[in-house]
Amino acid sequence: MASVKEQLKPIILKSLRITDMTPEDLRDDQPLLGGDLEIDSIDILQLVLEIERHFGIKLVQANFDQKHFESLNTLAAIIEAKVTAART
Repeated sequence: MASVKEQLKPIILKSLRITDMTPEDLRDDQPLLGGDLEIDSIDILQLVLEIERHFGIKLVQANFDQKHFESLNTLAAIIEAKVTAART
């Protein structure tokens, strides 16, 4: 099975409708908020929904934590933890 990061990169590009980049263009330390991707609140909502659907997890419980979206690495780590917790 592909790693969370390998699965996450195409999800990010698809959710944000980025057509001029490939998954390989996204760096693991790529800032998701305030970076080159120019993600806004609507983009975050779309991205969260797509991640939850793809991984079968609830990414945002009550409050949105901006720290989870600091970088691709950070987001992947949160997803991995939630996927692991969901399996137990």
